[in-house]
Amino acid sequence: MAEHHGPVTEAVSRPVSPVGARISFQTTRWSIVRQAVGRDDIESRRALAVLCEGYWYPIYAFIRRSGRSPQDAEDLTQGFFELIIEKDVLASADPAKGRLRTFLLACVRNFVADAYDREQAHKRGAGLVVSFDAAQAEERYVAEPVDELSPDRLFHRRWALTLVSDTLGWLREEWTNDGKAELFEALRPFLGLSPKAEKSYEQLSLELGMAEGTLKSHVHRLRERWRDALFEKVAATLDRPTPREIQAELSVLLECL
Repeated sequence: MAEHHGPVTEAVSRPVSPVGARISFQTTRWSIVRQAVGRDDIESRRALAVLCEGYWYPIYAFIRRSGRSPQDAEDLTQGFFELIIEKDVLASADPAKGRLRTFLLACVRNFVADAYDREQAHKRGAGLVVSFDAAQAEERYVAEPVDELSPDRLFHRRWALTLVSDTLGWLREEWTNDGKAELFEALRPFLGLSPKAEKSYEQLSLELGMAEGTLKSHVHRLRERWRDALFEKVAATLDRPTPREIQAELSVLLECL
């Protein structure tokens, strides 16, 4: 992904907005996920599903970059989440000693290291706890930029990109529900995910038949909404975060991208 400008950069230094009542990523807050481990109810299963969905690819990419084959990476990813769920690893963790992403990275690093000492990894199809398309996972990994990123750095980058993708998906759904799906796609290039927007305000306003001032107002509201979503999403990966901690984590997100 190209260098970020606009909302992502601005989000690091702007005041934290009280957006919890409007944007809810609460099921991903890691203290809630830890409490869900070992319980057998709809809420706990949903929390664990959100955890698996959000982190399976960064973990898969870490394992592949560590030198494992695609099949081994699939087996080890499944085995890792099986360990997390069955052994109450999250329930015993202390969120005050680190962030969810760093805790999971330490766990998977140890898990992969220990795998070398085991006679064999979990066999495919045994105890599946994460639902993901292995072929698609490998396609995504092969498409990773050719660089010298360590497994740890690749994990952090995929974590950051997952957060960005999740918030964009949430906004897309919100605008679609409001009947503004086409407008969202037209405005998306102005979020700063590429060096510059594909079209100028003047060009896009002519295409949409909209006054340029109105178009700029829509872009401004979308950027504000996305900044709020990024803040809430990042806050959900911390335990009772302060504004300073959220801003620090956003700085890490920007660096990873």
